[in-house]
Amino acid sequence: MAIRYDKQKYHSLSLSIVSFITASIFIFKPSFFTTIFIFIWINFFLAIYINYKFNYQLNMNAVNWNRLIKFLTSTIFIVTIIFLIIPRFQVTLISNKNQKNDIGLEDTLNLQNDSFISTEKNEIYKIKIDGSLKKTPYWKVFVLSNYDNFEWSKKQEFLEYTSKSINFDENYSYKIIKNKNISQKNLPVLGNYPIKSGVHKNKITVDGELILDKKLINQYTEVEIHSSESIEVERTINYSHEKKSKLTQWAIDEYQKINDERDFVDYINSYFKKNFKYKINDLGLNKNNPIDSFFFDKKNGSCTHFASTMAHILRANDIPANVVIGYVGGEWNNFGKFMTIFSDNAHAWVEAKINNQWVYVDPTSYVDSTGLNRVEFNFFDQNLNKSLLENISDYMSFLDITISKKIMNYGYSKNNSSQFLDYIEILLLISVPGFFILLAIYVYKGVKEFEFHPLNRLEKNYRHLLIKQGHKINPKNSLYVIEFSENTSPKTKQKIRLINKKILELKYGLNKNYSEIKAVTNLIKTEMRDK
Repeated sequence: MAIRYDKQKYHSLSLSIVSFITASIFIFKPSFFTTIFIFIWINFFLAIYINYKFNYQLNMNAVNWNRLIKFLTSTIFIVTIIFLIIPRFQVTLISNKNQKNDIGLEDTLNLQNDSFISTEKNEIYKIKIDGSLKKTPYWKVFVLSNYDNFEWSKKQEFLEYTSKSINFDENYSYKIIKNKNISQKNLPVLGNYPIKSGVHKNKITVDGELILDKKLINQYTEVEIHSSESIEVERTINYSHEKKSKLTQWAIDEYQKINDERDFVDYINSYFKKNFKYKINDLGLNKNNPIDSFFFDKKNGSCTHFASTMAHILRANDIPANVVIGYVGGEWNNFGKFMTIFSDNAHAWVEAKINNQWVYVDPTSYVDSTGLNRVEFNFFDQNLNKSLLENISDYMSFLDITISKKIMNYGYSKNNSSQFLDYIEILLLISVPGFFILLAIYVYKGVKEFEFHPLNRLEKNYRHLLIKQGHKINPKNSLYVIEFSENTSPKTKQKIRLINKKILELKYGLNKNYSEIKAVTNLIKTEMRDK
């Protein structure tokens, strides 16, 4: 389907489509396939609009297919370039505690803050994993061992891990190929024991955190990490908890009934499953004692509440336990063979020394709710059968990062690439709004020029003349006379039909030069005035 239009209208229509798609990419950040789908439908609706507004008929036989194919191909190419190059800025924070230009996690956890984790889905990492995963990946970022006044935080002193012989249960090797949180030096650790971080200088804490000495140059700087899983690691031991809390006495009483650490953890997880629901915001907890309010009254909470409560219960019985902040799961990309971790993969769990072995405890996973349904565990099958749309989305994501890495890392040294990125961002922030303003002015000007085109004015004036002389005009066709006025002679009728024919030839024919339009205008003046 296409529209028969002149040069001015052709350019106006083209720019309208391109500007709409460009704006949608910049503002709404759709997938590439969605962008093309929008392009097709906008074409269709613009065709209907122009047909209704300007009485331009849709004519398949009059289509210049060669020009149409070139136009579609070039537009798709432009959309692809814009999609890959223009950054889709994301400003939603995972933590609402402090408003800053960071989409990463906080290294503190305050139970008096109901809105710790956001439900917004912002991309944080793309991680390429060597081999396959056999279980749900937990990506450790921070370990919180200090607990005071219902707030968990990191140790003030920094203790680096002293290397010693350890038996590893599982080894991992992976690369962070995109990191949108480069302001944070802590990197996600798969497993509980990071070994090294490629060529980037780093420190490994006693709690298994991996911290870079320097921030990364840009979000596409690759970081290779080797880590492992072991029950022989040692951690910070801290028994501090709110001793005056009702939960402390409840935990002591319940443990005395069981008197086995592993069985006690299973009992608490089962208790959560039977009596609690998952809820993120608007919990209405008592600010003076949020943990008792959560456990005994509301019985609704997020992973931060379940993890904090579990650690509190274990510490009340002199079982070492710390809260871990990080991410769980991710979305697997079939084409790039990498995992994308989003902000809604943010999670909190517990690392506890159960029967003299440090293990992960995740009470939230036992809660009967939709809270963890946002985590896609389909990455276990690297040959996952996805739908056509999902595969197209995966391919475009793979193409996006492949091209972006080449663009961002080509021709810039480590000293000036970060400064270059700042300049690019400033330039885009200034130029993109300016571009759309100029484009809107140009399109508006083109539409106005089309409305006042000599041929359109001729048709409009001639129609008014026919109506003025008493002829009944078909409203669906501006020049077709349904019924002539009473005193119209056969000769005048013939002249009207002749003029109609000439205007239609100008309108739908290839010859639209000004001399032809002027000739028809003069014909109307000499033959039709005062008839």
